[in-house]
Amino acid sequence: MSGEAHRLVDLFSGLGGLSLGLEQPDRLNGIGDLKYEGLTTPGNGFRTVLAVDNNEDAAATVEHHFPDAEVINEDITQIESFTEWSDADVVVGGPPCQGFSNLNSTKTDELDDDRNQLWEEFMRTVNDIQPDLFLIENVPRFLDSKEGSEVVAQAEEMGYNTVVDRLWAHKYGVPQRRHRAFIIGSRLGTPVFPATTSEPVRTVRDAIADLPTKPNNENWHNTRNFSEKTIKRMEAVPEGGNRFDIPEELLPECWKGYESGGTDLFGRLWMDEPAVTIRTGFHKPMKGRHLHPSENRAITLREGARLQTIPDDYTIQGRQHQWRVAQQIGNAVPPKLAYHLGWAIEAHLQGLEGGLRVEAEEEDDPFAWPERVAQDELEDHVKRPAKA
Repeated sequence: MSGEAHRLVDLFSGLGGLSLGLEQPDRLNGIGDLKYEGLTTPGNGFRTVLAVDNNEDAAATVEHHFPDAEVINEDITQIESFTEWSDADVVVGGPPCQGFSNLNSTKTDELDDDRNQLWEEFMRTVNDIQPDLFLIENVPRFLDSKEGSEVVAQAEEMGYNTVVDRLWAHKYGVPQRRHRAFIIGSRLGTPVFPATTSEPVRTVRDAIADLPTKPNNENWHNTRNFSEKTIKRMEAVPEGGNRFDIPEELLPECWKGYESGGTDLFGRLWMDEPAVTIRTGFHKPMKGRHLHPSENRAITLREGARLQTIPDDYTIQGRQHQWRVAQQIGNAVPPKLAYHLGWAIEAHLQGLEGGLRVEAEEEDDPFAWPERVAQDELEDHVKRPAKA
């Protein structure tokens, strides 16, 4: 083993959640009371050599925290070729998934959204670079779409063995019930996914209880100004409650008369449970279950970042507007989840071959679902680089 870190290309990088969890996981140690300790890069580790995102604020954040990487703030469709980075070993990324979001009520097989086609740009990049391994992150619905099947078909034609899985972030130490789909392709054999960890389930309390209950306006621990009526609505919602707990006289007209529908709308988090998915509008109570467990306010941007396992010293760059910062935070892959994926990737790059499990009843299932490998087995397989 040369001891050289695996060269990483991060597409649709956002603020760099995948790169952070793969390259700098030690920065996650000591977040809040999550009791992360001893997190370190597996084996040779990873080094981000290129990050691409068309959001100038997110690109600025990555550039600040990964000064050795080339950061391109441009629409990926305008980049003619990626062959310049053909020495990269791994390509990762999350093509924008709004078209596949569960918030989009269109049937999966009827979706027609330009954002759904950006996976083609990801695969074009893979074809240019020819890395040993690639990883795509997306919403679970992606694997039910024709686009998900087409990714696998293209990858197989390019010589990659592909496997897929859906992972719950809270089963990997993230204080958030975030469900995501992943596709891994490898030229070296059958890739592996990490098994759910034996760590205790982390909660909202673990992530944010050490922060001042009353926001101190430091490092994005600040709240919005809410109207008197909005505050009265908040006062009516108990821990774990939602808009159905609000008296009718306080309801907006558009909510009146609806006795069914989403139970997260204007919902309050549970202190001793993981949070729901942190989305880009999490600082607004009207957008989902984003009320603080005990205070009459939405969670702050810092609290949202904690629930995403983004360290306090991972400062958000770019334009300093609440909604722009919230967008970067909500779109991120939780670095703690990326950290566990990093162990599986490193073990495979060092020769660990995966097995397959039966996942679907349909005989025409286009996907291979791998057996998950426990963390201790991944660690036993990974060799550390020799000290100089």
